[in-house]
Amino acid sequence: MVAIFSDHGRLQGMLDFEAALARAQARAGVIPNSAAPPIGTQCLANLFDIDALARAASLAGNPAIPMVKALTQRVAEIDQQAAGFVHWGATSQDAMDTGLVLQLRSALALIDDDVARLSDALAHLALQHGKTSMPGRTWLQHAVPITFGLKIAGALSAVERHRMRLRELRARVLVIQFGGAAGTLASLGAQGIEVCNALATDLKLANPDMPWHAHR
Repeated sequence: MVAIFSDHGRLQGMLDFEAALARAQARAGVIPNSAAPPIGTQCLANLFDIDALARAASLAGNPAIPMVKALTQRVAEIDQQAAGFVHWGATSQDAMDTGLVLQLRSALALIDDDVARLSDALAHLALQHGKTSMPGRTWLQHAVPITFGLKIAGALSAVERHRMRLRELRARVLVIQFGGAAGTLASLGAQGIEVCNALATDLKLANPDMPWHAHR
């Protein structure tokens, strides 16, 4: 989890958005097909000076602005034409929010694995101690006898409800953010929705009914 939400993980999330955006726009014919590969090859966090980006972000107002500038410079070194299509039609918040969603997806996967193992362990313990007696408790004092298995089953029930909540929130949380400067995708003309759908498919995220970067 520390790695997912590290500076490196944050940067990689935004770069994953930029690479996917270029691929989606190339498929939609918004940018040349030849532009996407050079952009994608430079979207690796270990190619960037994260400390320098952090210093630049403090002046720019957000981390996406210096990241896009640095990415454009890197792409220009291998393909000057492709560099002109970096971050095409997007805004800083598109990269930041979709990058964050990608981080959250990775985090949810870790949580889901941990909770699944916890549930399995609790279920095993509850069955193992189905007849193991212990004092029940009420108001900080002993009450009627119960079994340890029953006590553990109560914890298991609560954990399983949390697992259900985690499954339910995925549809609401794991969505792209792509609206351009003012949420209209105006710079993409009639192909805005096509690019939006292609971007969501590429990142394996859902497509929300509206851009949401102002909602959060």
